[in-house]
Amino acid sequence: MPDDTQTAPRADGAPTGAFQIAAHGALVVSLRNAHALEKQVTAVLEAQLKLLEDYPDLHARVTEHIVATREQARRLEGALEACGSSASLVKDALLSVMGLGQSSVQGFSEDAVLKAVVADMMTEHLEIATYRTLIALADMAGKSELRPRLEESLREEEAMADWFDANLDAILSRFVELKASELQAEAASQDDTSAPDGAPTRTLWQTLEDARSTSTMPGAGTGPETADQTDREPSSSEAPAHADGRRDG
Repeated sequence: MPDDTQTAPRADGAPTGAFQIAAHGALVVSLRNAHALEKQVTAVLEAQLKLLEDYPDLHARVTEHIVATREQARRLEGALEACGSSASLVKDALLSVMGLGQSSVQGFSEDAVLKAVVADMMTEHLEIATYRTLIALADMAGKSELRPRLEESLREEEAMADWFDANLDAILSRFVELKASELQAEAASQDDTSAPDGAPTRTLWQTLEDARSTSTMPGAGTGPETADQTDREPSSSEAPAHADGRRDG
Protein backbone atom coordinates (compact mmCIF):
# COMPACT_ATOMS: atom_id res chain seq x y z
CA MET A 1 0.00 0.00 0.00
CA PRO A 2 1.54 3.39 -0.99
CA ASP A 3 2.55 5.86 1.70
CA ASP A 4 0.04 8.70 1.35
CA THR A 5 2.09 10.98 3.59
CA GLN A 6 5.00 11.12 1.14
CA THR A 7 6.03 14.72 0.42
CA ALA A 8 9.06 14.38 -1.85
CA PRO A 9 8.26 15.79 -5.31
CA ARG A 10 8.11 13.51 -8.32
CA ALA A 11 10.57 13.83 -11.17
CA ASP A 12 7.96 15.66 -13.29
CA GLY A 13 7.30 18.17 -10.52
CA ALA A 14 3.80 16.90 -9.79
CA PRO A 15 2.70 17.01 -6.14
CA THR A 16 2.80 13.85 -4.06
CA GLY A 17 0.99 12.97 -0.84
CA ALA A 18 -2.50 14.01 0.20
CA PHE A 19 -1.39 17.22 1.91
CA GLN A 20 0.69 18.42 -1.03
CA ILE A 21 -1.98 17.46 -3.55
CA ALA A 22 -4.61 19.38 -1.54
CA ALA A 23 -2.29 22.37 -1.28
CA HIS A 24 -1.65 22.22 -5.02
CA GLY A 25 -5.39 22.25 -5.74
CA ALA A 26 -5.89 25.23 -3.43
CA LEU A 27 -2.97 26.99 -5.06
CA VAL A 28 -4.38 26.59 -8.58
CA VAL A 29 -7.80 27.88 -7.52
CA SER A 30 -6.22 30.83 -5.72
CA LEU A 31 -3.99 31.65 -8.70
CA ARG A 32 -7.04 31.72 -10.97
CA ASN A 33 -8.92 33.96 -8.53
CA ALA A 34 -5.92 36.27 -8.25
CA HIS A 35 -5.63 36.50 -12.03
CA ALA A 36 -9.30 37.41 -12.33
CA LEU A 37 -8.84 39.98 -9.56
CA GLU A 38 -5.96 41.61 -11.44
CA LYS A 39 -8.12 41.79 -14.56
CA GLN A 40 -10.83 43.51 -12.52
CA VAL A 41 -8.35 45.93 -10.98
CA THR A 42 -7.01 46.83 -14.42
CA ALA A 43 -10.53 47.59 -15.68
CA VAL A 44 -11.32 49.73 -12.63
CA LEU A 45 -8.09 51.73 -12.73
CA GLU A 46 -8.28 52.38 -16.47
CA ALA A 47 -11.81 53.72 -16.06
CA GLN A 48 -10.67 55.97 -13.20
CA LEU A 49 -8.05 57.84 -15.21
CA LYS A 50 -10.48 60.37 -16.68
CA LEU A 51 -11.92 60.96 -13.22
CA LEU A 52 -8.47 61.77 -11.84
CA GLU A 53 -7.39 64.36 -14.42
CA ASP A 54 -7.48 67.15 -11.80
CA TYR A 55 -5.19 65.12 -9.51
CA PRO A 56 -1.86 64.99 -11.39
CA ASP A 57 0.12 63.00 -8.82
CA LEU A 58 -2.62 60.46 -8.27
CA HIS A 59 -3.25 60.17 -12.01
CA ALA A 60 0.45 59.47 -12.65
CA ARG A 61 0.68 56.89 -9.84
CA VAL A 62 -2.45 55.05 -10.96
CA THR A 63 -1.18 55.01 -14.55
CA GLU A 64 2.06 53.49 -13.31
CA HIS A 65 0.20 50.90 -11.27
CA ILE A 66 -1.91 49.85 -14.25
CA VAL A 67 1.31 48.82 -16.01
CA ALA A 68 2.40 46.88 -12.91
CA THR A 69 -1.01 45.21 -12.60
CA ARG A 70 -0.87 43.94 -16.17
CA GLU A 71 2.56 42.48 -15.48
CA GLN A 72 1.24 40.86 -12.31
CA ALA A 73 -1.46 39.15 -14.36
CA ARG A 74 1.23 37.80 -16.71
CA ARG A 75 3.21 36.46 -13.74
CA LEU A 76 0.12 34.67 -12.50
CA GLU A 77 -0.40 33.15 -15.94
CA GLY A 78 3.17 31.84 -15.79
CA ALA A 79 2.56 30.43 -12.31
CA LEU A 80 -0.56 28.64 -13.52
CA GLU A 81 1.35 27.15 -16.43
CA ALA A 82 4.00 25.90 -13.98
CA CYS A 83 1.19 24.20 -12.09
CA GLY A 84 -0.12 22.58 -15.27
CA SER A 85 -3.19 24.82 -15.43
CA SER A 86 -4.40 28.08 -16.95
CA ALA A 87 -6.47 31.12 -16.10
CA SER A 88 -10.26 30.92 -15.94
CA LEU A 89 -11.69 32.85 -18.87
CA VAL A 90 -15.11 32.90 -17.22
CA LYS A 91 -13.83 34.44 -13.98
CA ASP A 92 -11.66 36.90 -15.88
CA ALA A 93 -14.57 38.11 -17.99
CA LEU A 94 -17.01 38.25 -15.07
CA LEU A 95 -14.76 40.27 -12.77
CA SER A 96 -13.70 42.61 -15.59
CA VAL A 97 -17.35 43.45 -16.25
CA MET A 98 -17.92 43.94 -12.52
CA GLY A 99 -14.95 46.29 -12.43
CA LEU A 100 -16.32 48.41 -15.26
CA GLY A 101 -19.71 48.52 -13.55
CA GLN A 102 -18.13 49.61 -10.29
CA SER A 103 -16.30 52.47 -12.00
CA SER A 104 -19.45 53.58 -13.84
CA VAL A 105 -21.45 53.80 -10.61
CA GLN A 106 -18.69 55.74 -8.86
CA GLY A 107 -18.45 58.25 -11.69
CA PHE A 108 -22.01 59.52 -11.20
CA SER A 109 -21.60 60.59 -7.57
CA GLU A 110 -20.38 63.98 -6.32
CA ASP A 111 -17.73 62.30 -4.20
CA ALA A 112 -16.60 59.94 -6.97
CA VAL A 113 -12.91 60.62 -6.38
CA LEU A 114 -13.19 59.90 -2.67
CA LYS A 115 -15.01 56.64 -3.34
CA ALA A 116 -12.39 55.66 -5.91
CA VAL A 117 -9.53 56.34 -3.51
CA VAL A 118 -11.15 54.39 -0.67
CA ALA A 119 -11.90 51.47 -3.02
CA ASP A 120 -8.33 51.49 -4.35
CA MET A 121 -6.86 51.46 -0.86
CA MET A 122 -9.09 48.54 0.11
CA THR A 123 -8.10 46.69 -3.06
CA GLU A 124 -4.39 47.13 -2.37
CA HIS A 125 -4.73 45.47 1.02
CA LEU A 126 -6.86 42.71 -0.51
CA GLU A 127 -4.12 42.05 -3.06
CA ILE A 128 -1.43 42.06 -0.36
CA ALA A 129 -3.35 39.37 1.53
CA THR A 130 -3.88 37.46 -1.72
CA TYR A 131 -0.18 37.32 -2.60
CA ARG A 132 0.81 36.35 0.92
CA THR A 133 -1.67 33.49 0.70
CA LEU A 134 -0.32 32.41 -2.69
CA ILE A 135 3.26 32.36 -1.40
CA ALA A 136 2.30 30.18 1.56
CA LEU A 137 0.30 27.77 -0.63
CA ALA A 138 3.12 27.56 -3.15
CA ASP A 139 5.47 26.40 -0.39
CA MET A 140 2.95 23.85 0.87
CA ALA A 141 2.37 22.54 -2.65
CA GLY A 142 6.09 22.05 -3.28
CA LYS A 143 6.15 24.97 -5.73
CA SER A 144 8.73 27.18 -4.04
CA GLU A 145 10.06 28.19 -7.46
CA LEU A 146 6.96 30.39 -7.77
CA ARG A 147 8.06 32.47 -4.80
CA PRO A 148 10.18 35.08 -6.65
CA ARG A 149 7.44 36.17 -9.05
CA LEU A 150 4.78 36.18 -6.33
CA GLU A 151 7.02 38.14 -3.95
CA GLU A 152 7.71 40.72 -6.66
CA SER A 153 3.99 41.31 -7.10
CA LEU A 154 3.57 41.49 -3.33
CA ARG A 155 6.24 44.21 -3.07
CA GLU A 156 4.48 46.23 -5.79
CA GLU A 157 1.16 46.05 -3.95
CA GLU A 158 2.80 47.01 -0.66
CA ALA A 159 4.49 49.97 -2.38
CA MET A 160 1.15 51.16 -3.76
CA ALA A 161 -0.52 50.83 -0.36
CA ASP A 162 2.33 52.80 1.23
CA TRP A 163 1.96 55.51 -1.43
CA PHE A 164 -1.72 55.93 -0.60
CA ASP A 165 -0.90 56.15 3.13
CA ALA A 166 1.72 58.84 2.48
CA ASN A 167 -0.40 60.89 0.06
CA LEU A 168 -3.93 60.55 1.42
CA ASP A 169 -3.94 63.97 3.11
CA ALA A 170 -2.73 65.67 -0.08
CA ILE A 171 -5.42 63.92 -2.14
CA LEU A 172 -8.16 64.93 0.29
CA SER A 173 -6.86 68.52 0.40
CA ARG A 174 -6.99 68.70 -3.38
CA PHE A 175 -10.55 67.33 -3.37
CA VAL A 176 -11.71 69.97 -0.87
CA GLU A 177 -9.88 72.71 -2.79
CA LEU A 178 -11.68 71.80 -6.01
CA LYS A 179 -15.05 71.66 -4.25
CA ALA A 180 -14.44 75.09 -2.71
CA SER A 181 -13.68 76.49 -6.16
CA GLU A 182 -16.93 75.03 -7.45
CA LEU A 183 -18.88 76.69 -4.63
CA GLN A 184 -17.26 80.06 -5.32
CA ALA A 185 -17.99 79.76 -9.03
CA GLU A 186 -21.60 78.87 -8.28
CA ALA A 187 -21.99 81.87 -5.95
CA ALA A 188 -20.52 84.20 -8.58
CA SER A 189 -22.87 82.80 -11.19
CA GLN A 190 -25.88 83.44 -8.95
CA ASP A 191 -24.73 87.03 -8.37
CA ASP A 192 -24.41 87.57 -12.13
CA THR A 193 -27.91 86.23 -12.70
CA SER A 194 -29.52 88.40 -10.03
CA ALA A 195 -27.82 91.68 -11.06
CA PRO A 196 -29.74 94.01 -13.48
CA ASP A 197 -28.43 94.27 -17.02
CA GLY A 198 -25.37 96.51 -17.10
CA ALA A 199 -25.17 96.73 -13.31
CA PRO A 200 -21.85 95.86 -11.68
CA THR A 201 -21.79 92.44 -10.05
CA ARG A 202 -21.79 92.60 -6.27
CA THR A 203 -21.32 89.67 -3.95
CA LEU A 204 -23.35 89.06 -0.84
CA TRP A 205 -20.36 90.04 1.31
CA GLN A 206 -19.98 93.38 -0.53
CA THR A 207 -23.67 94.14 -0.03
CA LEU A 208 -23.45 93.40 3.69
CA GLU A 209 -20.32 95.53 4.00
CA ASP A 210 -22.08 98.46 2.27
CA ALA A 211 -25.02 98.13 4.65
CA ARG A 212 -22.69 98.10 7.67
CA SER A 213 -20.80 101.19 6.45
CA THR A 214 -24.03 103.10 5.80
CA SER A 215 -25.34 102.36 9.28
CA THR A 216 -22.26 103.97 10.87
CA MET A 217 -22.31 107.23 8.78
CA PRO A 218 -23.24 110.56 10.52
CA GLY A 219 -26.95 111.18 10.29
CA ALA A 220 -27.70 107.50 9.76
CA GLY A 221 -31.23 106.67 10.72
CA THR A 222 -32.58 110.07 9.54
CA GLY A 223 -35.17 109.42 6.89
CA PRO A 224 -35.34 111.39 3.65
CA GLU A 225 -38.36 113.35 4.77
CA THR A 226 -36.78 114.43 8.06
CA ALA A 227 -33.55 115.42 6.38
CA ASP A 228 -35.46 117.52 3.83
CA GLN A 229 -37.37 119.33 6.50
CA THR A 230 -34.19 120.04 8.44
CA ASP A 231 -32.21 121.42 5.53
CA ARG A 232 -34.78 123.58 3.66
CA GLU A 233 -35.01 127.38 4.16
CA PRO A 234 -38.17 128.76 5.81
CA SER A 235 -40.66 130.08 3.24
CA SER A 236 -41.58 133.75 2.99
CA SER A 237 -45.04 132.95 4.27
CA GLU A 238 -43.65 131.68 7.52
CA ALA A 239 -42.75 134.73 9.63
CA PRO A 240 -40.22 134.22 12.40
CA ALA A 241 -41.75 133.84 15.83
CA HIS A 242 -40.82 136.04 18.81
CA ALA A 243 -39.94 134.66 22.20
CA ASP A 244 -43.46 135.31 23.45
CA GLY A 245 -44.92 133.28 20.63
CA ARG A 246 -46.06 136.23 18.45
CA ARG A 247 -45.22 136.25 14.76
CA ASP A 248 -44.39 139.34 12.70
CA GLY A 249 -46.96 140.44 10.23
